[in-house]
Amino acid sequence: MTSAGELASGWKASFNGGQRRTFRLSSPHNKQWKTAPAVPPSVHPHSSTTETALTLPEQLRGLMRLLTHSVVVCTSRGGESAAGDYVASSFPDQQPAPRAMTMSSFTSLTLHPTPLVSFNVATPSRTLDAVAASGLFNIHVLAGDPAGARVAEWFRRGNAEPMHVFDRIGECGCEVMPPQPDQDSTGADGEGEEEPVLPPPPLLRGPGIMYAMRCRLLREEPCGGLVRVRDHVIVLGEVLEILEGQRRDEESGEERFGLAYADRRYRQLGNIMVGEGGEA
Repeated sequence: MTSAGELASGWKASFNGGQRRTFRLSSPHNKQWKTAPAVPPSVHPHSSTTETALTLPEQLRGLMRLLTHSVVVCTSRGGESAAGDYVASSFPDQQPAPRAMTMSSFTSLTLHPTPLVSFNVATPSRTLDAVAASGLFNIHVLAGDPAGARVAEWFRRGNAEPMHVFDRIGECGCEVMPPQPDQDSTGADGEGEEEPVLPPPPLLRGPGIMYAMRCRLLREEPCGGLVRVRDHVIVLGEVLEILEGQRRDEESGEERFGLAYADRRYRQLGNIMVGEGGEA
């Protein structure tokens, strides 16, 4: 594995009021994604290729594919490792094992008194187990370009064997940043007994990552930040810090929007709607 010293030599960190850092990947990566012209939707809630009408769940699935969703990568560390777990055997010196997943359900919840975010996860999920066990997770906002799509697709692989996402992670143009000396690595809220110090969740850096949010599970009663809804769990978290990555396009230098997902495809933000007189 790449040592912390080797990782540190490829990036520079700067601080702005102690709340923002900038990191940049200097090593090149293989580009395997490209932009393509937009196409009409491939589905319709009431369409069917058979004589049988679509069921209501299938109609809803088709309808939701017409809506645009954000795409982020969530990382955490922790959770119990099952016997023969590929992750545990590959990272014997980094227990608890790192976990990660691509999500399209991430959204902000409230800004005051502290910023809260939420997302939902289908169960069972090793990443969810890690979030629940450690109380900490990072949300990586991906760039709306081929670099961001490449990262999103890589972390769709999940945490199951035979191929774990943190093995050969460089193939998606990312690396894991070494832990910062001042990085809080506990899920404690500052009250009561001090919780054991745990390794921090993996923090990714690379051309496809615009921002990263360090988050802590909202431990408030009655649900403790985890709301079970049938076969899914809604996760509620507090944003502790926003870290700046590569928010500008490498070629044009222009600011970028985040990666979007609709109709089973990654997408860039397109045209805007303007009112009469050209005002947005």
